[in-house]
This record gives sequence, structure tokens and C-alpha cells, in this order.
Amino acid sequence: MKYACPICKKPTDSNNDAEFPFCSERCRLLDLGAWSSEKYVVSAPIFDEEEIPEVHRRALREGKRKTDETIQ
Repeated sequence: MKYACPICKKPTDSNNDAEFPFCSERCRLLDLGAWSSEKYVVSAPIFDEEEIPEVHRRALREGKRKTDETIQ
């Protein structure tokens, strides 16, 4: 799998680079440092799951998307 290093954008290959998706240990450690210093964060949910009606919540869990017409 070919990919660009997320830090320096050099091309990397999952078959050849032990540090994949990074091109080197340096880039891997820079990424780890960014996470540990909270430069990167996992975003909060866009909506509160408690605000979703149960039928929509069930559809989301099942991976189905239902329209308002099919729910009523």
C-alpha cells in the first residue's frame, strides 16, 4: 500500500517501510509527541446520542439509514 508520510509527506510503502505509515522513526516520534502534547485531539461527538430517538439510534447501530417516512 502506497501512502504519503503524514508528517513530511515523503512517499511510503507498507511493504518496505517498517515505520508505516511514517517514513522514519523520526516522523513516528514527532507524531507521537504531537498526540502527547495534545496538539491532536479526538473530536467530541457532533450530537448527543441521548437526543436521538430510539428508532434512529437502532438504525445507526445496525448501519442502516432510515428516512422519516419509513420511521413513522
